[in-house]
Amino acid sequence: MPFHRQRKLDSLVTRLQAQYGPRAIHRDPPPRAPAPIPHVSTTFPALDAALGIGGLPRGRISEISGRVTSGKLTLAAKILSAAQREPDALVAWLDLGRTCDPDYLYRCGVDLERLLVVRPEDSADALTILLHLVESNTLALLVFDSLSDLRQGDESRLAGALERLATIVTQTQTAVIFLSDPGIQFRTLAHLATVRLELRFERWIELGPDVRGYEGQVKIVKHKLGRAGAEVLIRIAFNGTVSGYGL
Repeated sequence: MPFHRQRKLDSLVTRLQAQYGPRAIHRDPPPRAPAPIPHVSTTFPALDAALGIGGLPRGRISEISGRVTSGKLTLAAKILSAAQREPDALVAWLDLGRTCDPDYLYRCGVDLERLLVVRPEDSADALTILLHLVESNTLALLVFDSLSDLRQGDESRLAGALERLATIVTQTQTAVIFLSDPGIQFRTLAHLATVRLELRFERWIELGPDVRGYEGQVKIVKHKLGRAGAEVLIRIAFNGTVSGYGL
């Protein structure tokens, strides 16, 4: 607004307020932009965009579900590497199935010196350690690998741990990711998770006789902070390191 018009308007507003009271005419401040939701990038721009908040939320529970070769482990590893972009950030891989491969995590970009690998003796220890680690609020990200390795009949124990975790994690900056198999359903996790992703293998990427990578489809099954239902095609390439990008 030109300066002379602004002065004229200011003078009029002052007179009207003096005559009719300050509440009769006033100016509302411009609306504040909503604060960004703390998150960790998935490292796949197309998936980050589909999630709407730039990745998976921190201070929340997420689930990544997929069968062998779906890209589930690779996606989790790439998210670990993204969390470590923050200076001095620490991450953890809770390896209930004792299948964690540090060499593969390294090739996915994970700094092993800032990675805590936890190998509990059994499911009960795994859930107890999980709660202690999150409650410490020292980790940027924790991956629980995997729910399919819980002992039969442990769903009630898991439900209790998840209820407590849901309360604890909101007081921290830790993103918690549970890895699961589509054939095993945990109702409590499905209810408490903020984001649930389901991965499906699509095809191998071949160059002559060599397999150079693969494509997978990611479906956003649930999203409390955004829109669910979107599907994103991601591509993971093997070229000495493990790199990925969205299409």
